[in-house]
Formats: sequence, structure tokens, C-alpha cells
Amino acid sequence: MTLGRSKAAKSRKVEISFHSDSATNNNAHPAINVKVQRLPWVDVPENARTAAYNQTVEQFWISAVLIAQNHGYSNVFSEGRSSGWLVPFTQHDAAGKLVTTWNGQGPGKGYPVYPNVEDKAERRQFVEFLTAIEELLTDSIAQYQELALELASQTA
Repeated sequence: MTLGRSKAAKSRKVEISFHSDSATNNNAHPAINVKVQRLPWVDVPENARTAAYNQTVEQFWISAVLIAQNHGYSNVFSEGRSSGWLVPFTQHDAAGKLVTTWNGQGPGKGYPVYPNVEDKAERRQFVEFLTAIEELLTDSIAQYQELALELASQTA
């Protein structure tokens, strides 16, 4: 990041990825690739690595929902064959209130809406969210390593 640049200028330069579960890429929407291709090696028994991985993934998604809500989204869901894409959405009920607990969809419950990153304000909101999720992903990898070592020491 260049010092002195505004958040708006930064959001214009950030590359936003789009994803669709459709083979033809129909209905592609802003999404964040959160799939970790290779975790750092931790020299502990396999069961400690597996348990650490599972706990870290679960905590990542819980934290991602909270981050999404702190950035004005209703929630997130995962997409893709390996759930490697994180997709934020907003949903407003019939009264216009932001829905943060999924209770379905319909005329009275509202419909999920993806961020419109063509709109400057929504793009800036998405880029700030993207930055927070990337930080969470980096932190989660470090937490995985620490947790694996901790779990291994408890069973030793």
C-alpha cells in the first residue's frame, strides 16, 4: 500500500475475483479464494494435525461471518468443489431490516444479494472486507500451527 493513498484509491486498484458454480460462469459474483493449497508442515502426529486443521477451519468460518457482519453483510457461504470460495451477501426482510440469521428466503424473508462491485461504495466495502478476510486467513494458518503443536503436547 502506498502511503497517503485514500481507501477509495486503494479499492480501485485491488483485483476482485468472481466465482460461479456454473460451468459457463453464469451468475458470477464477487468472491474470495480462501482455499489453502499447502499448509506449513508441523512435525506432530497426524491426528494432531487433523484435529488442528478441523478446529481451525471451523473457527475461520465462524470468524468470517462476524467479519462479514461487521462490514455490513448479512452472512457468508462457501462455494466451489472444495468450499474454497467465500461469498458475502446481504439480505433484507420485507421491512428493509438487514437479516443476519439465515431463516430461508421468500417475499417476507427477503432474498440474498451479492455485492455490486460496480458501485463505488459497495466496491470499497467489499475491498475492506476482502482485506480483513485475507488477514484472517493468514492468522488462521499461524493458529493452525500453534494448535497442532499444543494438541500434540497434550497427548505426549
